[in-house]
Amino acid sequence: MILFTSVMAMRKGKLRRMLIRSVPIETERLVLRNIAPGDVYDMYDYASRPEVTEFLLWESHANIDVTRGYIESIDRRYLRGLYGDWAVELKENGRMIGTCGYANVDSSRMHCEIGYVLSPDYRGKGYMTEAVKAILELSFLTLGFETAELRIMQGNARSAALAERVGFRLDRICRDEITVRDIPRTIMHYLLTKEEYLSRKN
Repeated sequence: MILFTSVMAMRKGKLRRMLIRSVPIETERLVLRNIAPGDVYDMYDYASRPEVTEFLLWESHANIDVTRGYIESIDRRYLRGLYGDWAVELKENGRMIGTCGYANVDSSRMHCEIGYVLSPDYRGKGYMTEAVKAILELSFLTLGFETAELRIMQGNARSAALAERVGFRLDRICRDEITVRDIPRTIMHYLLTKEEYLSRKN
């Protein structure tokens, strides 16, 4: 048991260091990087909209101070490692248009849960598909995860379509799995294994 615990600690420490070194990530049109205090107005612009948070666990930001406080908490979590929810910056204008990264990381199972949010102003242009593909490449080819998961609230057709577009398959549906704003919500669990990813990529 002591040896097993030691191995797990070493794996977690290595993964933490790799996560910290992973950003920035550049794609054709985007840069994925740490969220910074200067992003406060761009983030508030979309995080304050009810249509953005309809299928998310968090409430719309009531004012810009909420956004500022959230960004400060993110900075502290970056420093602790094993957290990678990154700003999605549009190269052409430097605007932060959303976030994409890890909602959860399980180093013992080498499993990750990916999360993303996109400003409605930039929907329909393939930006989030591009960002998620970059995260999948990082997950399987660099960090060595064995499985990746997306948890999507039933009714979120845009997110479900994105999941299938990048190779995820519907693994299970859990009725009334969580309660959000006093409403029981059914969650669709999408899964992608490293083997499936490599087969699709090749």
